[in-house]
Amino acid sequence: MEKRDYKPGQHIFKAGEKSDEMYLLLEGEIGIFLPSNETKDPNFLITGNEIFGEMGVIEDELRSASARAMNPTKIVAVTKKEFEAKANAADPFVKGVLRILSTRIREMNKANR
Repeated sequence: MEKRDYKPGQHIFKAGEKSDEMYLLLEGEIGIFLPSNETKDPNFLITGNEIFGEMGVIEDELRSASARAMNPTKIVAVTKKEFEAKANAADPFVKGVLRILSTRIREMNKANR
């Protein structure tokens, strides 16, 4: 795990990139922008102690959206390898639930584009 600071407007990741980390927001706000959104207003806003960037890591898929700091932001990055070590220690049922929930959310996002 690694703590990182971002300035307003700085990208954490972009749609289409490889998903090799997920993040915990410690301070600030993160805007999530779907590929069709070319405005300065995010489709979703991540605030306080929320996890983001998890879908691509869980499903081993490319990023389906972009994430950008909306103001001065502090996050903790968890690598895919670190997450997989934690997930592999979990019950297989829990791992299955994580994967299916993430897949369903991704499919709903695709349908709403």
